[in-house]
Amino acid sequence: MFAIRCVLFSALSLLLASLYFIIPAHAQQSGINISPAIIEETLDAGQVETYTIRLENLNSTEQTYFLFTQNISGVREGGVPIFANRNQEITGFELADWIVLPTNQITVPANSESSFNITLNVPDNASPGSHFGGVFVSVEPPDIENSGAAVGYQVANIISIRVSGEAIENANIRQFSTSKFFYGSQNVDFSVRIENNGNVLVRPTGPIEIKNMLGNNVANFIFNPEEAAVFPNAEREYSNINWTGDTVGFGRYEAILTVAYGDDGAQMFSSRTVTFWILPMNIIGPALISLAVLILVVVLLTRLYIKRSLAHLNPGRRVVRQRKRSGSSATLLVIVVSLTVTALFLIVLLALFA
Repeated sequence: MFAIRCVLFSALSLLLASLYFIIPAHAQQSGINISPAIIEETLDAGQVETYTIRLENLNSTEQTYFLFTQNISGVREGGVPIFANRNQEITGFELADWIVLPTNQITVPANSESSFNITLNVPDNASPGSHFGGVFVSVEPPDIENSGAAVGYQVANIISIRVSGEAIENANIRQFSTSKFFYGSQNVDFSVRIENNGNVLVRPTGPIEIKNMLGNNVANFIFNPEEAAVFPNAEREYSNINWTGDTVGFGRYEAILTVAYGDDGAQMFSSRTVTFWILPMNIIGPALISLAVLILVVVLLTRLYIKRSLAHLNPGRRVVRQRKRSGSSATLLVIVVSLTVTALFLIVLLALFA
């Protein structure tokens, strides 16, 4: 028994010792930083430009990185670029073949920076409009990365070049909506989908104006203040757009979105409208109950008044006829009073919370 305990104790000690040495190794800071993250310029066909890219090794050991280029074929939801495969069909927006790298790998000392220059040769026959690509920096060779067997990490510098010439700028608002139709307060979420049918990158931005049911302007804020772009021949959805008002709010509201895009002096515009309702149930609920009680009291008092009035009439057939007439008159009176009280109730809510 003692021998078994000794063996278990030794095994536990070895396990703890191994964890002591393994955990710090995985806890070491790892990664790489690349700058600039985005290069965006307008160049002429046949123009040659040189750019400097800086790499920062965040590891505590020296690291060799592999360099290669890829085209961008589109964007995912949220604006995340899709890098094309090397055998993917031509879209007309490529520029990876225009990039000349000085080397296919670079070694950066631990916790240090290094830089290299890339040359961008715009062909003489380059089509006007936007072209997209990127310079990749990876811990694995490109062949391994493309095989799907890589276990490392990579970063990319995004390059967006607009070639001078006839540009087609054609974007529109495909969708402008709220997350739901009824809200309990002035805390509304919007979603916008922009479609770009042109051949250049567009950066739509503009005001969202909100009006209440009286036509008064209650809010005005900017859509896409960061000017996040939409890729040519693609759509992009902008979510997490929120409006929070400073009052309770009540009734029907209208939001008007107007976006502008294009070069200064030749901007184009698109507009769309969405409606929604704000019904604060924490206020409307008790108010409806109070309204129902008020209508019930009115009905009971009306019936009591009619009964007392009939009591003063002579008995007989005349009384029966009078009761029938009074019954229809009472119903009409109750309806009129109920509608009047309801209208006054809505007017009061509108005046207090709209």
